[in-house]
Amino acid sequence: MQIKISQLDTNQKFLLGFSGGVDSSALFFMLLNEGIRFDIAIIDYGVREQSKEEVAYAKKLGELYAKEVYILDSPAIQQNFEAQAREIRYNFFASIVEQYSYAGVILAHQLNDRLEWFLMQLCKGAGLNTLLGFGFVEKRGAMKIYRPLLEVSKQELYAYCLQNKIAFFEDSSNEDIKHLRNFYRQMTQSLDSKELEGVKRSLEFLQNEQRMFYPPITPQKLGNLIFFPKSPYGARVDICYLDKEIKKMGYLLSISQREEILKNHFSCEIHHLVIESNAEFIFLCKKVAGNLSKDFREFARRAKIPVRIRKALYQDLLNQKITQQEIIKILQK
Repeated sequence: MQIKISQLDTNQKFLLGFSGGVDSSALFFMLLNEGIRFDIAIIDYGVREQSKEEVAYAKKLGELYAKEVYILDSPAIQQNFEAQAREIRYNFFASIVEQYSYAGVILAHQLNDRLEWFLMQLCKGAGLNTLLGFGFVEKRGAMKIYRPLLEVSKQELYAYCLQNKIAFFEDSSNEDIKHLRNFYRQMTQSLDSKELEGVKRSLEFLQNEQRMFYPPITPQKLGNLIFFPKSPYGARVDICYLDKEIKKMGYLLSISQREEILKNHFSCEIHHLVIESNAEFIFLCKKVAGNLSKDFREFARRAKIPVRIRKALYQDLLNQKITQQEIIKILQK
């Protein structure tokens, strides 16, 4: 198996997102064997009776291997379950990482998950960056996320658990193909090892092409304002870079939101974020309330500051995070 656990720093301590399924159960013991320091976190969404047993299993592992176990009883989710559950999950992880200073959270996403995501996005209509989805390491807000199993198939994880007599739970709700995700999940699990090796190589080829088409950029910051230069290749490339920055802030753009941003020429509000642009840059910041002083309104007009980002800059100015000279220097580049 091609795992990237060895790339994790043994001098740091991580938080493992645990569910009791085959993926996270296998990863638990792989981390143990590699000497990685970690604790675990599990969420009970309260929709399956089995989830109580999964939480009990997490507690048992914690006792046996001296791991702290963080448990969240999720509030009831009334609609859009997967999106809401993902938001609850990541917010829970982020709060623990921040409170106890973990180096980041480790998740058990594997090769079949990557293919499942690829097929779902392909059928919705998506570009290369969205199709490829997540990588080994990324940031969500201030939290780093590590996925060391992305080149390991679900079948390999089953074999690992059976060979090492590792207990795990099967989520029976995954069999219900009325949920679109389960349809794709079952499709990926029907592939044999040879076909999955082909999928792995294809994803590697696409990642190499991604690096060619979307060379890395380093966004700049001015106070709480993030900005980066517009691409000479047009708005479709700009939206990919913007999508990455928004993801780092903890939000996911839907296809319709991406199209709304393009339709409004990078001048709109999405989630609690403000997106703006001028001839040179794409700007991104959190929405800020409050009023501008008369002097700053006049300064902003003369400096040709895009309207939507003025409140964010004004707040940073009041908090002495930036100066008017810095604002002018950026906007006159």
